Parts: sequence; structure tokens; C-alpha cells
Amino acid sequence: MSQIGDTALRAEVVDRVIKKFTNLSYKFKQALSISTTNAWKNTYYTEASAALVGKTGNAVKGIPRGANFPQATVEWVKKSAWLEKYGLEDNIFWEDILTNDIDVQSRTLFKIAEGVVAGVDGEIWDVLTENQAATPTDIQHFTISGNRHWDVASAAIIDDLMRAKQMLAEFNYPTSNLQCFISPKDHRSIVKYLADSGAQFPSIGEDMAKNGRVGKLVGIQLIQSNNVTASMALVVVPKICGTWKSAVPLTTNTTVDPFKSVRIRAVEIGVTQLHQPKAVVRIAGTQS
Repeated sequence: MSQIGDTALRAEVVDRVIKKFTNLSYKFKQALSISTTNAWKNTYYTEASAALVGKTGNAVKGIPRGANFPQATVEWVKKSAWLEKYGLEDNIFWEDILTNDIDVQSRTLFKIAEGVVAGVDGEIWDVLTENQAATPTDIQHFTISGNRHWDVASAAIIDDLMRAKQMLAEFNYPTSNLQCFISPKDHRSIVKYLADSGAQFPSIGEDMAKNGRVGKLVGIQLIQSNNVTASMALVVVPKICGTWKSAVPLTTNTTVDPFKSVRIRAVEIGVTQLHQPKAVVRIAGTQS
């Protein structure tokens, strides 16, 4: 029978529990494609999103018989991003492990996992929103006006989401699988808006599901996160807008100090790369 302080068993259990928590908790990472890297500095490119056209006097349409084809060049902007390290650790005292009066082990594992997730998700949110700049330079954006905030009676939530979908479509992005990141307050406002309108919402009002998904509206998957800045929402084309460049996936380490404590540490190294800024629409002014 395994005893308190069994290093191999404890490390295995800790790793499994923390990864289970984090796999269910990441919100923004599901918006990105995932790739690996072993370089601390990573170079990437953002791509111009407009459809290619021929140059003046040499259009795509109407090429004469036997004439040369018009030439069009894809435009990219070279950028660099440096990896960032995320991590937390804590000690669980041997006496707490033995008595477990307040479930110290489970709560410590959960809070360590939660902290790492919050750090990674917060960084992804910052990159996708251009750090909540008042006037973003690359991503698409609009501000709700005319007293149509999502928490007032005159709200036009569906039209706002459709406006974001239209903006993405005008840059030729697919709009069949969009995601919209919202705050808990805006989730409440959306449910009330639908209820007051007499609309059916069989899944919108349910408890939070895996990775914060709380249902769909006008074909857009709504995802609730505490990392969403107040009075903002974000609509993205998932897997196209950007990449999570991972050097070290979530990894844990456990050190046992016999009859004294167990030190638990979790780490992750990666960085967000925004490849397609026009595949992101930031909505401001959702709250009055």
C-alpha cells in the first residue's frame, strides 16, 4: 500500500489532476491553432486579408486571348515575439496531507492550475485585443452607440453580433464557426435580452460547460471568461486568427520533503502570435 510521501505516486497524481483542471479551464487558447517551437525569439508574419486583385490596366477579369496573366503579390508584415514563462508553486504541509481537514490538497492543486490558466488566457486576450487600445491599429473593431448597451432595454445584441460577422465576411473569412468571448455580466445580459424578447434559449442560460462555452447565438459560439475586460466582447475566426507557439506545454514537478511537506510546481512556456488581425472583431461598449 502506498504511503504518505510516495514520490512516484504523488507526482503522477499531481500531474494528472492539474492537467485535468487546466484542460477544462483554458478559454482563449481554443481560439488559436497550436504549434511548437524551440526558439526563444519567434519570427512570424501577419497577412493582408483583402482578396488579391490585378494591377491597374491588368485586371483579373477579361484577360485577352493569349495575353499574359495579371500578377498579384500577397503582402505580409514581419513581426517578432519572445516566449514567456508562466508558473506557480506551493507547499502542502505533511500534517495537512494527513488530516486533510479542509481538503488542502485538492484546493492547492486547483488554485495552482487556475493561476497558470489565468496567466496564459490573459496574455492571449491582450494580444487579440491589442491590449484593449482605445483605437486598435490592426484588428477590426466598433463601439456600440445610441444607448444600445447589452444591459439596457434598447439593446441590439443580435444585430451587434451580426455586424461583427458581416465585418469578418467582408474580409473573406469563413463565418460558420465563429467564437465570441464575453464577460459573466454580458452573459447575464444576453440571457435577459433573449428572455425579454420572448426568444427560445435552450442552451444559452445553462450552467457553464467545458472551456466556458455557454451556447450559441446567431451561429456564434459564446464563451464566458473572467479575463474579458469589462464592457468588451471579442469575435474571432478560430484557428485562423492566430497561433499559440508552445515551447513547454503545461508541466508539473513534485518534490517531497519527508514528514514535512510536498512542494508542487507547474510551468508553461509559450507566446501568442496574431497572424490574421482582420479575423478579429473587438466590440466595445457592451455595458452602460
